[in-house]
Amino acid sequence: MRKLLLIISLISINPLYSCPTEGQDKDQLLSELCNTADGKYSSNRLNEMIILTKFESLPPKATEKGNRILAALICDFKNFNID
Repeated sequence: MRKLLLIISLISINPLYSCPTEGQDKDQLLSELCNTADGKYSSNRLNEMIILTKFESLPPKATEKGNRILAALICDFKNFNID
C-alpha cells in the first residue's frame, strides 16, 4: 500500500518544477525510488525520477535504455556515495 501511494504521488509531481532536495531527504527519496523500482527499471518515468533525484537534471541525449541503465547504476551504487 505504501509503495502504491508513493507511486501515485510521484506520478503527479512534475520534476522540472519541484524543489531541489538535499542531504538526508535526498538520500531517503532516492532509497524509496530505488525500492519502488524493485530491480526491474521497466518504467521510464520512474527511471527519470531516480536520475533527477540524484543529478537534478537528465542527460542531454536521454533514451529509455540509457535511463534504465543509469537508474540501475545509481540504485546499485547508492550506498557508496559516489558523486
